[in-house]
Amino acid sequence: MTAWPLSFSPSSAAIMPWLGRAASIAMLALLAWLGADIYWTLSAAESPRPVTSVETDPQRALQAISTRHLFGVAPAGPAVSSAPADIRLNGAIAAQHPGQRAYAVLVVEGKRPQVVREGEDVLPGITLQRVMSRQVELLRGGQTQILSLPERGKP
Repeated sequence: MTAWPLSFSPSSAAIMPWLGRAASIAMLALLAWLGADIYWTLSAAESPRPVTSVETDPQRALQAISTRHLFGVAPAGPAVSSAPADIRLNGAIAAQHPGQRAYAVLVVEGKRPQVVREGEDVLPGITLQRVMSRQVELLRGGQTQILSLPERGKP
């Protein structure tokens, strides 16, 4: 078997430099395209966070809080506080920013828990004066009384 010598015609010899230049231009174009792709991938803005819904109805918020026992389980006996024994604090939702309303989840005289906003009457003559993260202040007969949440983990 004889080997075929590699030979070029005069017309193919003129094409070879242009073929090399075309290949170089194609590689530069590919490199530019890859560089642009990497740049836009790294500098693209992050996608916005999904919008979460916020419960604004106090009664629905009460249901969500009371079913999850976020503030611990209330003791079976009377709560240790300076408030009367007929009102017990089950939860407190303090205001995070000025102008926001604060809420307290109170059990009055052993009835169903109710949501009371800061400044509203709990019972006639008893006003929820201030809500803090772990306790509330009640105004009763001109005197301030404090209700505290039960310790976490204590039944």
